[in-house]
Amino acid sequence: MQLSHRMDPSYPVQQAESDTLPQGARFSVNWTTSFSKPASSSKEVLNLGPEVKEKCQREAAYLFKLEQSFKNFLIDLKVHVLQPLVKAETSDQKNRPQLKGALLVLEGSLEVLCNLSEEHCLHLVDTLDTLTHKELCLLINTQRLKEVYVWYFTAFTNYVVLCGFEHIAKQTSDYWKKNKKIPRGFRLDLSSNTSLSVSLHQVFHEPICLQVQKYIDVLKKLSWGLEKNAETKPITDALATFMDLDKWIRQSLDVAILTKSLWNSLGSKLTELLFLPERRLREDSKNIPMSHPDGRILLFDDSLVIIQGSESSSYKLDVLWVEALDNMSSERNQLKIIVPEEEFIFILQDSQDKMVWFWKLNQAIRQHLDGKLDFPLWGEEGTENSCNMPTCRFASYTFINNPRFKDAVYEGDWDRGKPQGSGIMKWPDGRNYAGTYEEGQEHGFGVYVTPGGPEIFDCYKCHWKRGKMNGYGICEYGNGMTYKGYFQDNQRHGFGILHSPSLENLPFKYVGHWENDKKTGYGVFDDIDRGERYIGTWLEDCKHGNGIVITQSGLGYESIFEYNKLVGPGTILSEDDSAYEGEFTEELVLTGKGKLTFSNGYIIEGLFSNKWGSGLKANGIFSKPTEELDPLITSKMQLGSHITPAQDRWQGIYDQFMDFLNSGSDETSVESFLGFYSGNRREQRKNLKSWSITTEVETAMEQSTEDPLDFLSCNRPNGATSEKLAPNQCNLAEEQQLKKYLSKAFESSHHPLGKLLHTLILVFQATFSGICMHKRLCAMAQKEVVSHAKKLFELARYFLPESLEKVHSSTEGPIRAVSNAYTVTLPLILPRFYPDLFMLYMLYHEVEDSLYWKGILHLELLSDTKLLEFLEVQKNLWPLQDVQLKRSQRNSSVKDVCFTSAILCFQKISTTADPQDKLDTIVKTYREIESTVTQVLEREYSLSMDELLPLLVYVVSRARILHLGAELHLIRDMMDPSTEGGMNDFLLTALDSCYHHIQKEEIRTRYFPK
Repeated sequence: MQLSHRMDPSYPVQQAESDTLPQGARFSVNWTTSFSKPASSSKEVLNLGPEVKEKCQREAAYLFKLEQSFKNFLIDLKVHVLQPLVKAETSDQKNRPQLKGALLVLEGSLEVLCNLSEEHCLHLVDTLDTLTHKELCLLINTQRLKEVYVWYFTAFTNYVVLCGFEHIAKQTSDYWKKNKKIPRGFRLDLSSNTSLSVSLHQVFHEPICLQVQKYIDVLKKLSWGLEKNAETKPITDALATFMDLDKWIRQSLDVAILTKSLWNSLGSKLTELLFLPERRLREDSKNIPMSHPDGRILLFDDSLVIIQGSESSSYKLDVLWVEALDNMSSERNQLKIIVPEEEFIFILQDSQDKMVWFWKLNQAIRQHLDGKLDFPLWGEEGTENSCNMPTCRFASYTFINNPRFKDAVYEGDWDRGKPQGSGIMKWPDGRNYAGTYEEGQEHGFGVYVTPGGPEIFDCYKCHWKRGKMNGYGICEYGNGMTYKGYFQDNQRHGFGILHSPSLENLPFKYVGHWENDKKTGYGVFDDIDRGERYIGTWLEDCKHGNGIVITQSGLGYESIFEYNKLVGPGTILSEDDSAYEGEFTEELVLTGKGKLTFSNGYIIEGLFSNKWGSGLKANGIFSKPTEELDPLITSKMQLGSHITPAQDRWQGIYDQFMDFLNSGSDETSVESFLGFYSGNRREQRKNLKSWSITTEVETAMEQSTEDPLDFLSCNRPNGATSEKLAPNQCNLAEEQQLKKYLSKAFESSHHPLGKLLHTLILVFQATFSGICMHKRLCAMAQKEVVSHAKKLFELARYFLPESLEKVHSSTEGPIRAVSNAYTVTLPLILPRFYPDLFMLYMLYHEVEDSLYWKGILHLELLSDTKLLEFLEVQKNLWPLQDVQLKRSQRNSSVKDVCFTSAILCFQKISTTADPQDKLDTIVKTYREIESTVTQVLEREYSLSMDELLPLLVYVVSRARILHLGAELHLIRDMMDPSTEGGMNDFLLTALDSCYHHIQKEEIRTRYFPK
């Protein structure tokens, strides 16, 4: 064996261990002693003074002889005693495998101990003459020595507990009688097998215990007379380590003898159930009485066992808690033992016994959890304070009695016998739950997986409350369906989306409200297979109440449903603008009185039969359109006149928002409401405290480039309410600050208002977009967006600083209240609804916009001057005063300079979604026209309606706004009612006149000369 590297004291101990210890040794080192004082690190460079070094040199000579003698003893023990024992044990075919394995481990530990002693001898030879840069091996190798001795005595006591020496004495008695020279050298008593086993027991531990005590003597001599300082600390630390090691060895030997006696005293059945070689007895109720009905209590280092007759119940220490009961009304001394699913009360004779059991139980639990086998003694300093054990711990347990968790294995955090914190529960049938627990029940976020068939699983990613799904969740079913929404008591409850994309299971999508796992309330159902969409109310999974059905073919109808059946009259609007008002079935079979109006104005009123679109039969009155009747009146008919009002359609979403606010906005309720996302959870917790702005941080908010969430937080106490703002209004001076705040809130999915807006956009798209988008729903969509803007403006008060919450009232004069939902929230949310909303407006005004665009293209054929002439614009208003007006030049001189600024300004009407911005653009366009005319006339001039209209037609035709009709109607529908009248109405009316003028047939068909 090459030991050159081991002779260098600076060689890292861990590497040396890896080279020296066999596999079994490395495993055993994990179960090492926790000593009272830290040992010096083997990597530490010791700088000892001259006085200490002189002592080290003296003791090194003595230690060398000591190590050499110990090494020789170990070699003799290994060769002359242990190897014959191993050989005899290996050759015995009837022996127990445990005995053979334990003896081999003992052999391996002795080999390592022998190698370590030889290494010390070589090291000491190298350092006998001088100790300048190398130090005493006891000081630099303290930790490694401790681990090797702990491993050896662990292997030795395991063999003792197995009654190994009694067994091997019988197996080898004849061998020792034939080789008497060996017994004399080791003083083995061969008078009987019992004497031989006792002698072997002594030979394998007494000299090795003595070696540890000699190490202590050497270190004591080194430490005598030395002052305590950093220079002598390695010596005092090493001494404390070896003293603790000596105490541990002696206690380990005593406990091993007691444990062996216990196994010998128990019956074979109990021993077979409870016996483990490494298991040690800590206390027995026969020694310190602790009463339990007809039972005996045994405390082992890994479990507590209650024996009743020939039966036993074992409780693992990692899931056992002990409490000392202080019952003032009773003189009895009691201990309460808590384990999963059970609790026990033990009675002791006096308070001293109670404290001893309490202390030993806690120490056993602590040591088992730490995986370290230290043996502190009862009565030592600090014993009374060592009983305080932390109640939270990580452990694994298989449930037996709990009906919900029966046979399930839980691995995770515990507190007083109940799962508490994070953990995983696995059932034998394949179900499992991974998430958080509280008081033994699922509580918080968790993922529950349950098998739905061979290789098919349903996965629930939900929030839980007291063992049931509550709050937001995402469920992915094995059949392909998904549900994203809210739960209550394990049932879909509140707002949610159920989607089935699979063609095998009739694909559908439901977006709406649920109660007790059934569609109830307002919702939208897409029957993808039939190409239909139902918008309306539900009851217990049935269409019930007012509802609208839109088909992919463009047909739409509205009526009253009762448990999926049409029960009242309704309206059918077809793609060709025909309209039927009367009675019909869900299959669109006309079955009674009704009125059918065609797009050209013809009317049939009477009794109808047969299916819509399949040759109707009618018995009634036929009417031709009169001059007063607009032939296109049916194209403007809208669905939704009897549907749930806009402010009540999605009330369930707002109710959940209010429930969240009233919950106090703690972390659990925030996650339950917001759901979960890929963001950092630490950031979520941080943002719980940062949902509102205050006057102190307003300036910082404006200048900061950090995450806007740093300024957002709900600062309402639990269940708080706020005074209502003046009806949808706040002070103009605060509008800018308010809009900045809400802009950040709406943009963030981490903010409750942002989450709410995201949900509202989702339901809006589910209702009005997609393959069933229908122009008949335009008015319904517009009202819904306005309703959301008003409600969001009111809800914003829960997140605002106090300065923005006050009701602005004054007794001295009128309130200046110009800010409201139309000016604050609508401009912020409308861009998110705008694509789908404007598409509805374009479909609704498609016919007029088509005629308008044909007129625009026809007017495009004219040059600027020709167009001005055609529109009969007064020539004194033309911007041509810097040009010689010759007849041959008029067509080319001014083509690109007539009212250019007004045209460019008007084109901006399509670049914004805000109705107020569109109105401002129209006003600016008017100002640009007046400004141009003023420059032409060189004086201030106000245009009359007669003068303005042709100029507006000119500007509109040259601006080429593609869907001007949709733009104008959206402005009128979405503009602030408080701004109606005055200049806004004047200009909108003028533009509307221009729009209709361009649609006229005389413009679209008139021939213009080139």
